[in-house]
Amino acid sequence: MERKSESGERVRSGPWLDRNGWVLFVITLLCFTPFAFFSVDLHHDGVMLKPAMDVAAGRVLFRDSFNQYGFLTTFLQAAVVRIFGGELLAIKLLTVVFYGLCAVELDRFWRRFLSVPFRWLMMILFWGMAPLYLLPMHPWSSVYALYFMLLTGTFTVRYLDSGDRKLLFGSGVAAGLAFGCRQPCGFVLVIAAVMTLALEAWVRRTPWRGVLRKGAVWCAGALVIPAILAFYLTFCGAWPDYLQQCFVAVGRFGWERGGGGVFESILLAFFPAEGFIVFPLLSLGLFFYACSALVRRDEVRLYLPLAAAVLIGLASWHQFFPVPCIRHLYWGSVPMMGAAAYVAERIWRSRWRRIVRVALLAGVLILPGLEIGYRMFGAVMRIAYLSEREWSDLPGTRGMLMFPGEINYLRNMAIVLAQIPEPFRERPCLNMTEQAMFCRLLPDQPPVHPMYVDWGRAVYPDYPEVMMEFVREHRPVILSRKPEPFPGYRPIGGFPLVKPVYYLSLPPF
Repeated sequence: MERKSESGERVRSGPWLDRNGWVLFVITLLCFTPFAFFSVDLHHDGVMLKPAMDVAAGRVLFRDSFNQYGFLTTFLQAAVVRIFGGELLAIKLLTVVFYGLCAVELDRFWRRFLSVPFRWLMMILFWGMAPLYLLPMHPWSSVYALYFMLLTGTFTVRYLDSGDRKLLFGSGVAAGLAFGCRQPCGFVLVIAAVMTLALEAWVRRTPWRGVLRKGAVWCAGALVIPAILAFYLTFCGAWPDYLQQCFVAVGRFGWERGGGGVFESILLAFFPAEGFIVFPLLSLGLFFYACSALVRRDEVRLYLPLAAAVLIGLASWHQFFPVPCIRHLYWGSVPMMGAAAYVAERIWRSRWRRIVRVALLAGVLILPGLEIGYRMFGAVMRIAYLSEREWSDLPGTRGMLMFPGEINYLRNMAIVLAQIPEPFRERPCLNMTEQAMFCRLLPDQPPVHPMYVDWGRAVYPDYPEVMMEFVREHRPVILSRKPEPFPGYRPIGGFPLVKPVYYLSLPPF
């Protein structure tokens, strides 16, 4: 009883932020939710909404519906679609909720090493550098995986502090959940776990049998979600499509977009000319500093969990490659923001002269500060033009705030679809464009192929031949970039009306 009362007293007397982590969640919702309503990305938003709708309708992921990264994000979004319908806003608001969870978990992950003012600095970086102030917010799998990566970090740090193997098992489960949301995030966490356990074994001189037992505990947790996925794929007969979509095609995409292995392209991706470059550089420096302290056996209780935390942050660095856009740079940087805050705190608490400390802090924070200022300007401008937007009432985009040109784009498509003659309304309707969002306006029908967009041979090398054979046998209605996608087809309309880019074409009678 005495221990419990002491523990309770310690919690009550701790920092206010420890007792009120929910405030971080609320601030995130207040900052991010308004931008969930702005604009629609016909491609990226569509490739998240379409598989969620398919799973909600009882179809098999991968076998019936293309998915590029992992199954767990789609199942989470499918649950929301099942409740609120096939609306983009529903899965975007779910993504905001996960951003809020990320804010709370980021603080829990790094609070072991930071004082309260620098925890707030870390949160300012998290809120201020988000890309959604400038660009449409994507309900991307990286956001969901980010939460579980941070959770992995929290469990790992607490395990190294306490030695409780339940926390080590929990770390493995969280890594498996990250894998379920976005496979590459799970793979890099395996590397981080191996390095962490090896570092712990070296520092604490753990016998090799003890190291193997700890590795087995972590692996047991990490395999829970992959085992569920394996059962699902086996039971539904989706293994070939899963491997093709999530490994073969993704590997090919990474190789091509990453410059085909050219060293310069890889270097530019991992060290971009953006403010985000600060986070991996500071993390690398901090990791080597922590390891040098461990070599000297200096403050092992601090530097061992700190090195592990930085390792997990660096594991997220892989998201800079192969597409170093500001979205991926942000998602990859979030777990490393605590390392930047830690370096800033060490500078501030050093014994150097005040002017030196201020200069070093400015050097550390100037680039992120400029990024935040640019985003705040972008946010103000987007809000300033709010009066020029209007609420969409079209299926799939209901509740979204869009400019008239954006809404008319989709309205023109609906008008063209309404022109399909009655004899053709029972025919299959193929979306042979790259815009997955168009599928929401097309009639719901059994899947013809897992690919609901036309990416040529990028995912399935035989896709053009399969589609040609299907067209030959079933004569579907086709939405494409060509007025005559196949011999004998004729267009009945195009949109946008000013300069038609996409055409709806009917087969010959």
